[in-house]
Amino acid sequence: MCRTVGRSLLVIAVLLYSLGLVLFISDASSINFDLWATVVVSWIFLGIAGLFMALAQTLPGKLLAWFGAVAAYIILGYSIEAYLTIKLCLATAFFIMSGLSLQWPGNVLGGGIALMLFAIFQHPSRMLGETMLAPSVPRIDRPSELTFIGVLLAVMLSLSFIRALLDKLRTAEETVTHLDVTIDRLSEFNQDLQRYARTADEEAITRERNRISREIHDISGYIFTNIIALMDAAISMGGRDPEALADLHTTVRAQAKEGLQETRRALRELRASDTHRERGIAAIYKIKAVFERVTGIQVDIEAGNMPPSFGEEIDMAVYRVVQEALTNAMRHGRASHVWVQFWIMEDKLELSVQDDGLGSKDIVKGIGLSGMEERIKHLGGTIRAGNAPEGGFKVLVHIPLGASYYGKN
Repeated sequence: MCRTVGRSLLVIAVLLYSLGLVLFISDASSINFDLWATVVVSWIFLGIAGLFMALAQTLPGKLLAWFGAVAAYIILGYSIEAYLTIKLCLATAFFIMSGLSLQWPGNVLGGGIALMLFAIFQHPSRMLGETMLAPSVPRIDRPSELTFIGVLLAVMLSLSFIRALLDKLRTAEETVTHLDVTIDRLSEFNQDLQRYARTADEEAITRERNRISREIHDISGYIFTNIIALMDAAISMGGRDPEALADLHTTVRAQAKEGLQETRRALRELRASDTHRERGIAAIYKIKAVFERVTGIQVDIEAGNMPPSFGEEIDMAVYRVVQEALTNAMRHGRASHVWVQFWIMEDKLELSVQDDGLGSKDIVKGIGLSGMEERIKHLGGTIRAGNAPEGGFKVLVHIPLGASYYGKN
């Protein structure tokens, strides 16, 4: 927007500069050639100075161009002293270039000095004497002269004020851009953190399961090896020593009992490690905690009549929907509060995620929303996403549970 306004004002300055030249040329028939040539040269110099003032990147360069433009205007005004309309076009074009090129409050100071010089040299023939190019200068009445100065003052102040607003707007746009980048990075970090937390839990559970599996393997290997060795010994005795054979049987039974107890203990640990894996509503509460800690956005969860788990497939689909909806609430909606609601009704799970953010003018299905739709459709469900009537953005999901769910739960 800043560039658009700046370019529009520059176009207006060029048009005013050209209009002044057209007005001068239209009266060229009554002007001698020397005056005409002097005005054209001064005009070109004024245009070059104004262009250099707009293109210069350093303050000394802008000030040099400003001084050249003021000098060119005064010289030009010496030749066309009574042509107020032409001078008004040129002065307005100058103040546009000066107001946009110099920063606030330098443009006010520079514009004030230029306006003072323009007012002082409003009648250069009275100060410097009559020019040989235009010996007879028409008189300018006082009201027209005051109006001329007043218009230039209004233009100068307006352009300085516009430049100040453009600077603030540019700063705001840069801040918004920076915030957008920061929010995108924060969203990515939040998702990475959630994935890391989930992966870390799964890796810890996997390590525990592997440890228990190795323990079961060691127990079973040791016990069964002892039992086989004792049974071989019993077979080799051939029934010759009943008492020793009875002792062997007793020892075998004790070994089997010990192995059974150790195996049951290991299996209980294995089952306990599996139940520690966060799934279902527990996984939702975990990403809520991570999301709130990272982003500072409040998340309220109403579990309703939702059970601890629906099974691996539905749990994962619900988890991804909530995760993507939370991410979009921060990245696109700029929300400060998110509500997540679960309710089971008529053999269907209803999931609602709503925020108090900005909503969306145009809903574009990106990777996240398309991924949610694919997961829900795979389960035979439906998903709707759009602006909520009360404000913010809302994602509404319905997933059929079916007889298999009630059989498991």
